[in-house]
Amino acid sequence: MWRFRGRRLALVVGCLLVLAGIGITVHGLIQQAGVQQAVASRGQNDVNAVNSWLAGAASNSPLPADTSPTPTAAGTCGGGGSDSDAFALVEFTGLPQYGYVGVTVNGDWTRLNDRSMVHWYGSPAPGGEGNVIIAFHREPDYQNIDQLAVGETVTIQDRSCQTYVYTITQRWDLPPSDVTQLVPTGGQELTLITCTPWWQDYDRLVWRADLTSVDGDPIS
Repeated sequence: MWRFRGRRLALVVGCLLVLAGIGITVHGLIQQAGVQQAVASRGQNDVNAVNSWLAGAASNSPLPADTSPTPTAAGTCGGGGSDSDAFALVEFTGLPQYGYVGVTVNGDWTRLNDRSMVHWYGSPAPGGEGNVIIAFHREPDYQNIDQLAVGETVTIQDRSCQTYVYTITQRWDLPPSDVTQLVPTGGQELTLITCTPWWQDYDRLVWRADLTSVDGDPIS
């Protein structure tokens, strides 16, 4: 009798464990599907933002004298599109083989829920004195960004149509708790932050870059 009851108990426990395993698996799949959907939505926002910026830039291009419209006000570069949140165009010119380019918004880290790139609103604007901080999701747009190396460049265009080139001087692979690179600095510097590895996000890739030219003129 006790042996029979023991078998029944083992069978019940085994069934419960199987059901629990199925539940955990299904929950994980649902979560993964939600993440994939969020990333896809953010990726489409990224594409729309770049297209909007480029449309705005094209609308502000000089036209022949006999067809030129009334000049637009200063500070509208890339602003002819529908993306009112656009802050600056960031191009990873040090990796031309991938064509990596994105439009950053200006705000806090919560903006990374719907956009892949944000300029930390408490840091200077591109070209300014101090530590310009830009964070971005590695997924879905920047799979090979880990190849960005010291000596390579990042180019930023702001809404006033000025173009700033920064040259990478340092790179770190850090745990998420290490935020020492986000403190203010005394030069004209840029700090870029993303997650690593691709789709796993255990650590952070951080680059520090110096401003080396503005509108094609070298910084002395």
